[in-house]
Amino acid sequence: MSTLLTRRTPGSATARPALRIAAVAAALALTLAACGGGSDDAAAPEGGADTGSGETDFTGQTLTVAAYAGSWGESFQAAFVEPFEAATGATVELVPGGPADWLTALRSSAGGTPAYDVVAFTPNVIPSAVAGGVVAELDTDRIADFADLNPVLVEQSEIDGAQYGVPLTVGATGIAYRTDLVTDAPTDWSDLWDPALCGHLGISPLTFNTGVEFLAGVINENGGSISEPADVDAAFDQLEGLADCASAFPADGTSVETTLVGGDAWAAAHWDGRAFVQQNNGEAIGFAYPESGSVGALTSFFVAEGTESSDLAYEFLNYLASPEYQPTFSEGTWYAASNDTNVYSEEFAAQIQHGPGAYDDFVWVDYPVITPQLGDLQARWQEIFG
Repeated sequence: MSTLLTRRTPGSATARPALRIAAVAAALALTLAACGGGSDDAAAPEGGADTGSGETDFTGQTLTVAAYAGSWGESFQAAFVEPFEAATGATVELVPGGPADWLTALRSSAGGTPAYDVVAFTPNVIPSAVAGGVVAELDTDRIADFADLNPVLVEQSEIDGAQYGVPLTVGATGIAYRTDLVTDAPTDWSDLWDPALCGHLGISPLTFNTGVEFLAGVINENGGSISEPADVDAAFDQLEGLADCASAFPADGTSVETTLVGGDAWAAAHWDGRAFVQQNNGEAIGFAYPESGSVGALTSFFVAEGTESSDLAYEFLNYLASPEYQPTFSEGTWYAASNDTNVYSEEFAAQIQHGPGAYDDFVWVDYPVITPQLGDLQARWQEIFG
């Protein structure tokens, strides 16, 4: 039975994990208590035993996985953890937190037992994780369904020609808005400059993924790239036009939702899955995929460098990549998953972009280029919005 950890001590180091952005702020090294990545039974082999049924028996072994909490975590447990535990006999310990926290924990435990065996990272953190040597290069031959994973999503965890991660869930950053308060539904980023919305906009800071993604979307609509300084300068000139129009500055996904529901803002950059969950729950929330291109938001999973449970980790990654389990997860979170052969319900398929070609026109933030500049960019944002 899986265990939800809030603390853990990996060997002699400290650790912990959970949500979408993190590369901007200095992450906290969170302490974690309990043990993972192995079994108390010294006789249990790391690789597990062949049961003769086509499945491997990992009874008595424990896999420590850093993954998000909340409804995301509940869907993750139901879709992947529970069937994995039932089939393998292993125990999965889920450690909640966020990508920056998890990266800090793995850095702290480098050279010893890693804080986690498998860890979730978003694109803003992946380059630092690879450069820091805390995640292992992926042996794609050990992932049975790897060839069916969407190539655009796979590419996001490829560094210098080497593959590191297994993409799981993808969202689109677009425009969420109040359907009962906005007369003309937005169709692209520039519609947020509509005078009718002035005084009713939620503008997220660049310390939050969505703030960076909004900036990237605006630049893309103008035909530029967030990696080009001149294009960034032009976008900041454009943002000055919203200086007196912002009514809220939500700094996380939940704040975006409450800001919209409470009427503090009528429109804001947001993720499609969370907006549609609100809509499906009866709230007056609409979502627009910008015509010039949505900005991609992705979570991928990685094997920690130095894990003593490599075989168990790969077994778990096979569950994460499987079209047998991914749709259950997607329909619990309302985010598309990476396997292009997934079959979804009609309701999900009608609302959420998914499948082959769905992400070809997505805008992806070049985090290796932009991350070193984020401090200065946030300072410029602060000058405009105070």
